[in-house]
Amino acid sequence: MTSLLKFADLVEGFLRRIADAGAWAFIACIIVITFDVITRKAGFQLPGMGSTRLQELEWHLHGVLFCTWLGYAYIRNAHVRIDVFTGGLSPRKKLWLELTCCIVFALPYLWVAIPYAFDFFMVSYRQNESSDAPTGLPYRWVAKFFLFVAFATVAAAVAAVVARCVVALYGTPEQQSRAYVPFARQS
Repeated sequence: MTSLLKFADLVEGFLRRIADAGAWAFIACIIVITFDVITRKAGFQLPGMGSTRLQELEWHLHGVLFCTWLGYAYIRNAHVRIDVFTGGLSPRKKLWLELTCCIVFALPYLWVAIPYAFDFFMVSYRQNESSDAPTGLPYRWVAKFFLFVAFATVAAAVAAVVARCVVALYGTPEQQSRAYVPFARQS
């Protein structure tokens, strides 16, 4: 059980570093949006930095931010849960439900989605895909790479949550307290 906790801690630390690095996309996105608004309202543009490129860069940066935070958000329990169904359950039943849903739904979905996301990225990379807009951004494959990163980080997060659920269900009382699983706490 201790090895499962060490694994979960290692994965969560890695996901935290990815999320911290991806958070810089938020600052970059603010700068790009501000620059785009100012140049459109003032009526000037820098060469090669038209509104189409800036708007595409905005959604690329939004995508990077979302994709790098997705796995970390899951382990921090920052995603949407439907508490109407689980609100009255005991912490142990919540753990069993989470573990079952991870094994029955999340892992099989990710097993299928990750190879498709990787192929989606690789095809775009090999073709050196760029924007359909004549003045758009090149290297569309970069944004598609982050879709693959998102699925990979979610898979890592699910593995960490499964490990914590197993420890919380079967570990010693001390291990169970170390396996803190936020959604299984009573409100």
